[in-house]
Amino acid sequence: MKKRILLIGSICTELNFKASGRTLAKEEKIDCGDYDLAPGGSAGIGAIAVSRLGGGAILCGCVGNDEYGRSLVGFFKDLGVDTRFVKTVKDSKTDISVVADGDERVTYRRNALTERITCDLVEEAFTSFPDAVYVSLDVPKDVAILAASLAREKGIPSFFDGERVPEDFPLADLGVIDVIALPPHATERITGISPRDTQSNLRAAVELHKTVRSKTYLFKFGVGGAFAYKGNFSYYIPYIEDADERYRDLLVPAMIVENLRSAKSVRATRYAATVIEIASKKGNTPAVTIPSETEVLRYILEQEVEL
Repeated sequence: MKKRILLIGSICTELNFKASGRTLAKEEKIDCGDYDLAPGGSAGIGAIAVSRLGGGAILCGCVGNDEYGRSLVGFFKDLGVDTRFVKTVKDSKTDISVVADGDERVTYRRNALTERITCDLVEEAFTSFPDAVYVSLDVPKDVAILAASLAREKGIPSFFDGERVPEDFPLADLGVIDVIALPPHATERITGISPRDTQSNLRAAVELHKTVRSKTYLFKFGVGGAFAYKGNFSYYIPYIEDADERYRDLLVPAMIVENLRSAKSVRATRYAATVIEIASKKGNTPAVTIPSETEVLRYILEQEVEL
């Protein structure tokens, strides 16, 4: 039976097109003939990953009452995602992420509807009996705190992704959680320590423990890379060279799928990094390139990947 993962966070339409940073800076006319639209957002991408990797995804977030919102809900339903807790906000447009890819990548995000996720919606989503919960820390503070509390109450593991955590987010108010994942800039801002090597990573984890009561501290490095500290041991997963930065949103959801299967955190993180490595080689948007569970298993066997 599939393990069900509740994913709470942003859902958006991602517009990708080719344009140089110089062209954008000069506000010149550009040819957008080569563009594509795809599902995006931290929870949106996470739901796609969970579904393709053999888990059951329950999506909790907001879309607008427009064509993009209806298209997103239809896409997720076709993928087998539970969309009962995707709220359509009246008189609002679906959030959009615009990615201009040229001599450098420039991203513009509109996350207005992520702020419309409510505690009532999250409480309702927990009635779906998930086996784990993923929360992107770009959601309202009270929503994240409630999700942590409900996860403890129901005895299920909770994973918090701080890729876009605001500077004023009260991490201490989350209480005891299972995993907190942070990028280097957020780790340094919170702890005052720049995580660069084993020693600085360990010092940052010990310092972070004074603020966040997590069972595992996961520091993201590059794309697909991570340093994890569990109190009695630590481990490092190398990052993937030249990988698209958008794949950072895949690490934690993919990790949860394997963690629920094997109950081994090192294996789960390596598995997630392998998923990102496979996806990044396809050279397209994350929603399109996330591999299936079968693809990942075949790659692990053929490349003799050690998990």
